[in-house]
Amino acid sequence: MKTFIIKFLLLLGVASYASYIPIASAQKPNVKFLNIQNPQFNSGVQIGDVLQRHIELEINQPYTLAKTDLPAKGRSADGIEVKDITLVATKAGDKNRYSINLTYQVFAAASKPARMQLPKEIIKFNANANHFVAELPAWPFWYAALVPENVENAKKLMYPQHQPETVNISSHQTKLGAFLAMLAFGLLGLFYINADGHWLPLMNGAFAQAHRRIRKAPKSLDGLKEASIYIHQAFNKVHGTNLFADDIEPFINKNPSFSKFKDEIRAFFEQSNALLFANNAIYSEQHFGNLLKLSKCLRDCERGA
Repeated sequence: MKTFIIKFLLLLGVASYASYIPIASAQKPNVKFLNIQNPQFNSGVQIGDVLQRHIELEINQPYTLAKTDLPAKGRSADGIEVKDITLVATKAGDKNRYSINLTYQVFAAASKPARMQLPKEIIKFNANANHFVAELPAWPFWYAALVPENVENAKKLMYPQHQPETVNISSHQTKLGAFLAMLAFGLLGLFYINADGHWLPLMNGAFAQAHRRIRKAPKSLDGLKEASIYIHQAFNKVHGTNLFADDIEPFINKNPSFSKFKDEIRAFFEQSNALLFANNAIYSEQHFGNLLKLSKCLRDCERGA
């Protein structure tokens, strides 16, 4: 019985050892640096300059990398301080990928050019109780002194200050002046055409007065007749005598600014005769609106618009 138990334990140990070998081999760490970007310039670095390193790497699972296993923010050595650090983790198949940004700031000082370096970094990966360490090599650079050694008279070594070059803005001023002039002219034109002030030149013309009166006329048959009479009075005033339908052509020749509304003027005389001299005339809101519109158009012609 005792011999049987011993054999059983030996067989169990062999089986356990056989199953452990492939698992251990499958978990063997294999880290690969995909990309290492160091600062662009390795010379002329001065105190206070910020230098950045970007690293991309991958390692087979189950090994992982935590931010706590990277250099601590604020760590300082040989005048180089870790200013900031970021870590971004992704997965690609059975691999863990990591993107690391290390930001350093130089606080070292020297009175002459000196060779310095960003420190070598140790990156620690974990897989349960197993650990694996990868090494990021140091990056050397040349430190540039701000002032030479043993300065006795700083004033002699100072560079003269130069005022910035003046910018020629004459062309811009010309364009701005032209734009403001056009804007003022346009606004003045709009105001002049649409204003009803009596004090402005040409604002109190015959058709301008007629238009103001028609706007105040009542919306009724009597108001409609008054509106027609106001326009007739304006025509008579501009013509210098009573203007009839047969006199429209000579009136247009004498006042060519009204020529573009010749058809509307002829239609007005036909409609006003029917309105003023017919016994069956009725009020029409549309007719009233047409008279108001016509008076405005004639007022604009009167003003030269």
